[in-house]
Amino acid sequence: MGLEWINPLYLAGIALLAVPVLIHLVQKQDFGGTGFPSLMFLRRIELRERRRVEIRHWLLLLLRCLLLLLLVLAFARPFFDDPGRVEAPAASGSDSVILLDRSYSMRLGGRFETARQRALELLDAADPGARLGLIVFDHETELLSDLTADHAQLRELLARTTAGLGTTRFRAALEQAARLLEGGSAARRRIVVLSDFSGRESEPPRIAAGIDIEPVVIGGGGDNATVAGLAIGPAASAAADKFALEVDVVNHAAAPMRQRLTLALDGRRVATRELDLEPGERRRERFDGLGLGAGLSRGRVSLDADALAVDNDAYFVLSSRRQLPVLIVEADDARSHQSIYLERALALAGDPLIRTRRASWDELDAADLAGVAIVFVNDAAIPGGALGDALGAFVEAGGGLLIALGERQRAGWPAGVGRYLPGRLEPQVDAATGFAHRLGEFERAHPLAAFPGAGGRDLAGARIFSYRRLVAGDGDRVVARFADGNPALLERRVGQGRALVLGTTLDTHWNDLALQPAFVPLVHELVRYLAAWERLPHAYTVGDVIDALRYARASAGADAVVAAGSDAALVVETPDSRELRLTRAAPLLEIGAAGFYQIHRATPPEIDVVLAANVDPAEASPLPLDVTRYLEDIRAAAEPAAAAPVLTDRQAAAYERQQRLWFWLLAAALALMLIESLAANWLYRRGADRRAAA
Repeated sequence: MGLEWINPLYLAGIALLAVPVLIHLVQKQDFGGTGFPSLMFLRRIELRERRRVEIRHWLLLLLRCLLLLLLVLAFARPFFDDPGRVEAPAASGSDSVILLDRSYSMRLGGRFETARQRALELLDAADPGARLGLIVFDHETELLSDLTADHAQLRELLARTTAGLGTTRFRAALEQAARLLEGGSAARRRIVVLSDFSGRESEPPRIAAGIDIEPVVIGGGGDNATVAGLAIGPAASAAADKFALEVDVVNHAAAPMRQRLTLALDGRRVATRELDLEPGERRRERFDGLGLGAGLSRGRVSLDADALAVDNDAYFVLSSRRQLPVLIVEADDARSHQSIYLERALALAGDPLIRTRRASWDELDAADLAGVAIVFVNDAAIPGGALGDALGAFVEAGGGLLIALGERQRAGWPAGVGRYLPGRLEPQVDAATGFAHRLGEFERAHPLAAFPGAGGRDLAGARIFSYRRLVAGDGDRVVARFADGNPALLERRVGQGRALVLGTTLDTHWNDLALQPAFVPLVHELVRYLAAWERLPHAYTVGDVIDALRYARASAGADAVVAAGSDAALVVETPDSRELRLTRAAPLLEIGAAGFYQIHRATPPEIDVVLAANVDPAEASPLPLDVTRYLEDIRAAAEPAAAAPVLTDRQAAAYERQQRLWFWLLAAALALMLIESLAANWLYRRGADRRAAA
């Protein structure tokens, strides 16, 4: 250990110590005098007086000199070079980094224990002075040890390491290992990768040339079947309180497997299937007519135990509050099956699930709009009076309204409702015999332009035989036009809601739009837009980061009451019954386990907010990465080696800790400055008191 300086030129400032000495030597001397009544009777005699210059306050001089010395030393930045705290890069020999895969596929058949044993064998074979580093990785990379010759420490770290639930991502881990090796100057640098290489990499890492990568493929295991996916949709009966679940099961084994697939809702087993799976077979099983409760339903799909247990379960949540109630309004004398295409399209929606009701205005009153999210007025005149006012209040409060114009709405809007309905109605426009109008493109900046077919041939191929001309008013937005330039779809934002007017019908009376492939996705996108629907997955994946507060607002639907002014923490109960506390300012939840997470203090007590999490089923695939080709891609993308050693983050942090001596020197100088001021004031006051007494 030796004392070194970062800015040694500042040591020349030691010459400044002469300044306080000179000041003390030339400062005015206080020679005391004796009072005498008169000198007029004394003869003047010329005398040569000799005054001796001397330093009177030695303690004050020493304080000032020490103060300057401390300041000079602080700016010179001294530090102790301690080879024991940060190992200097090796001048020769070899540096190695062990990359240990801890993804959940390493749980299969004891692969992780095998990989850990191979890592211990690498430590046994290493020379006593050889430096090794240790990194574990899955979808995240964790540095357990920088390059070190303390092999005993590495053994302890390996003993505490276990396989996780994440997926394999090689790129970040290899780049981190390369950064460790670039910080040294060893003759040989290598990365040893212990993995089953089950990951998928689209882009190779960029590491410096001259670093060897040694793959150690960890194989072995047993028969494994996986729940590879879940899809939730409407039931075949289209009942509002029913849904269907489709489950994908894959046999990853090289031999046939017999498995039992079990579905449970809210902890109660509701269905079981016996499956005979051929090697590599992917089977889809459908559970139809499942009951949707009044609140939140928790679902779990399970397979029998096999060699890899973590991918045998899949979890999902489904809330009745995530259903959208939609009201379809027709005229009393509506055409036969006038809304059948609209109803069928709504029944096919999976996100959200939609509950529909069809009625005429005569069958409705203001109270019927209270529990509705969207109103489709399909070729029916808009009412005035109290019902018209209720419809306007419905939109202002956040409801969605779409009016498909036809023959029933001949005149303009009724008095009083024009404030929330876009456009001014003009006469009907009919195409010439043998011809048809066409739909043009949607406004590109509008969210509705994103649905499949919005600007494609599917929608543009629809033939429009008749439409009502619309004139946009102030504040109205033209969402889509006919090919002749007239508005086809107008929008007006009123309060918290949206009102849309379509210039033609939603059946085949005035057009064949309902027969086009784009009709169903158009209806689904209209529903999501009018309801301001935020898509939420039925389950997340381990490794995702979730805004828990936003999820609570979206999952609880219109009944969610989040106390925005409250500073109470969100309490999240994890699948293993631990409690996590999240602040409302940063309510980010990292998914670390499969199962159900329950969020408390985000909504009223009677509303459950639960999210489901699953492992990524792709990790269980037995098809390994093409290691040879992957290494070739890495070598092809290799960057030139660094011209000089680069410190790793940990080395830099350690060196920074060694350089903190300047901070304490500066603190001592500040303290000494205070002492010097107090001492100088005390000496001045004492001298003044003496002169006053004399």
